[in-house]
Amino acid sequence: MSVATGFFRRIGVNGSAKFMATFDINSFHYTLGGMMVSSMPHFSCGHVNLTYTSLSQLTSIRLVEGNIGPNGLVLRLTNGPIIEGTLEWQLDPPSIELIGCGIWFQT
Repeated sequence: MSVATGFFRRIGVNGSAKFMATFDINSFHYTLGGMMVSSMPHFSCGHVNLTYTSLSQLTSIRLVEGNIGPNGLVLRLTNGPIIEGTLEWQLDPPSIELIGCGIWFQT
């Protein structure tokens, strides 16, 4: 298993469902941008870990599921990678289940 560090945040205002996660891997930026089925509270994770087995997992459109709150974020991509991090502030309500999809791109 390989681990990369990065950040994860909600994009937009007023209960947006869009998100972006960016990771530095081998001098490249891998970004997962997407949307959840339902809106998310305002939050930010300045430090998250991406656990994966192969760079080929960080391509294409992927389904994601997991939860956020009260102190952390855990997202599992259906093809194996996991994104985990600690929230910069505690959420209320304590935990929200998330499901959605995202697309990977590399710069």
